[in-house]
Amino acid sequence: MKKILVIGANGFLGTHLTKAFSKMGDEVVALVGKGTDFSSVSNIENVICIEFSLGKFKEVTNLIPEGISTAYILAWVGVSSSVKNECDLQTQNISYMMEIMECLDALNIKRVIVPGSASEFACSDAVITGYNAPAPSDFYSAAKISARYLCGVYAKTHNMEFIWTLISSIYGPGRRDSNLITYAICSLLKGESPEFTKLEQQWDYIYIDDAIEALTELQDKGIDGKMYPIGSGVSKPLSEYVSIIHNLIAPDVPLKIGALPYKTSIIDNQIMDISQIVQDIGFKPKYSFAEGISQTIEYFRENIDR
Repeated sequence: MKKILVIGANGFLGTHLTKAFSKMGDEVVALVGKGTDFSSVSNIENVICIEFSLGKFKEVTNLIPEGISTAYILAWVGVSSSVKNECDLQTQNISYMMEIMECLDALNIKRVIVPGSASEFACSDAVITGYNAPAPSDFYSAAKISARYLCGVYAKTHNMEFIWTLISSIYGPGRRDSNLITYAICSLLKGESPEFTKLEQQWDYIYIDDAIEALTELQDKGIDGKMYPIGSGVSKPLSEYVSIIHNLIAPDVPLKIGALPYKTSIIDNQIMDISQIVQDIGFKPKYSFAEGISQTIEYFRENIDR
């Protein structure tokens, strides 16, 4: 049994990651935001929950047990699309990340994995390999890039293994924040006509179970210092994904594609080259979009009023 530290364990990704490690028989130290609802992880076998606040991470280091083999840093302030361009909010995450790295070093936790975002390269107008020049789409992704460089240097200078991932858009049952997939599903289930931009962007969507498999396998097989794009490896125009959802739920309800203007003149894309993670850990996505979205729609059909 290994001990895994998950920082930010009660979000959508963190909850699934915590459950996955518990199912594998590992002990999980789940750090959850102070004052937040962490019922999604509080009753899982082999899980210890500790409340913490970003910017005050040092206050809980004495509560974290010894023997942690790997830490996953998921905590980040301002992940909602409505605040991704609030500069002050996003940049404070950089100091939060550095404080966490310092504390992990003090705790002798020498392997760190961070789920970053494909949006760090979304405006590169190229397939995302992890070797592109950074091309952020907003302050959120720009802050992610800054944190990646600074945390990477800290790791190198303090004998810590550090792996950063570039995750494409994750979808699946239970993801209820403001994102395109959830908006389209919930609108159509209610018989409403959702409004969109032209949806011309090329996009890669990965089902939550596939994303979790990639992240858990990196614990043992990921190579120190590498940056791994994680996605399905399949990209389509956003309009095609919305059309699939439309046909599965309410094909008679009109779609208003093109009703909204783009927020900026820059069209971002997420086309993922997943060859590095395939090569290093043998990752192979199991779910097609049709399979994953069917399960996601059923979840929302049963929980639309929650």
